[in-house]
Amino acid sequence: MADMIPLEQALAIVDRELGGAALPRETLPVAEALGRWLAANQTSRFDLPPFDKSAMDGYAVAGGEGRDAYRVARTVAAGSMPGGAVAPDEAVKVMTGAPVPEGTGRVIRVEDVRPEGSSIRVMRRAPEANICRRGEDLRRGDVVLAAGTRLDPVDLASLIACGVTRVEAVRRVRLAIISTGDELVDDPAAAQAGKIMNANGPLLRLLAARHWLDVVREETVRDDPEATLGALRSALERADLVLVSGGVSAGDFDFVSDALTRAGLSVGFSRLAVKPGLPTTFASRAHQAAFGLPGNPVAVYVMFHLLVLRAAARLSGGSPPVREFPMSLARGFARRRTERAELVPCRISAEGSLEAVEFHGSAHLAALSAADGLFVVPAGTAEVAAGRRVGFLPLRAAVG
Repeated sequence: MADMIPLEQALAIVDRELGGAALPRETLPVAEALGRWLAANQTSRFDLPPFDKSAMDGYAVAGGEGRDAYRVARTVAAGSMPGGAVAPDEAVKVMTGAPVPEGTGRVIRVEDVRPEGSSIRVMRRAPEANICRRGEDLRRGDVVLAAGTRLDPVDLASLIACGVTRVEAVRRVRLAIISTGDELVDDPAAAQAGKIMNANGPLLRLLAARHWLDVVREETVRDDPEATLGALRSALERADLVLVSGGVSAGDFDFVSDALTRAGLSVGFSRLAVKPGLPTTFASRAHQAAFGLPGNPVAVYVMFHLLVLRAAARLSGGSPPVREFPMSLARGFARRRTERAELVPCRISAEGSLEAVEFHGSAHLAALSAADGLFVVPAGTAEVAAGRRVGFLPLRAAVG
């Protein structure tokens, strides 16, 4: 039996095997690029702001010492042309976002003046210019987003604001899902006499959708070596990543590890020093990879976030989306066995510290509904005192 390896080593193996992979590129409209990885730098097509504009409602006046009163020459709304230059004794009323006239030195806030017929009197002098100058955010040709960026709604809005209408992006990662086990059923009426509902298949499919991965094949296979191999070979014909849940331990009916090798993949690791997730297996060839995931759904959920998303990012030329943050533990945590690191489901309390949720083991999927993420207890550590800082993995918010 292979030795256990720490999670950090497993992550490094995924990076090494898939870091040089490159999925095909596509050019598509910005509005259709949500969740894609950029394949090339995106630059602004014009200065941003594209003109000097007012930061608020007020009165544009010329530079210099300033006057106590001004004649209001005209009003400029957002989207309008500013007209001619502002004269020293004039004020031009401007709305937020409106272009300011040539020669404007500052915009006096509407709250700081008193109207007097067709003039205004300055009641308060403020040091702020209240003008957004042309190009102060971005200059034409500046890089807005770098290659390798995972596009979210804010990114897409930024590109649109800079005049970018189409982007060069990496094709979505194609995913195949295989659930193994004679005990699996999809109909609750059949969940009796040793049968259980197949939760892993739907879980992986929904996680894939949440993270913009395209599921191209999904099936359930019985505990049979040839059926497992056939399903794996069929999946590899279409998918970049294949996820097989169940059948990766050392039992009499666990055939996945052998099938991975027979399908032409090279096994990178097959035992992790992590709880949950001990029998997780990774195998790869060229620009494809497969994960043999444990049969218990909590382990499937955790390994999807820590390993599968990392593999998808590497295939796409991007960076891993899940990052560990230090946070304090609200209450102490103790355990008996310490040979593996333990990932404990937890919530963030109202005070901003971490609290372990009730958790009965890696089949207790409902516990994850109450959890915001996981805290990490390192291998060799039996007890963590209240108030100590631990690594926190915010999986519920990890959509990267």
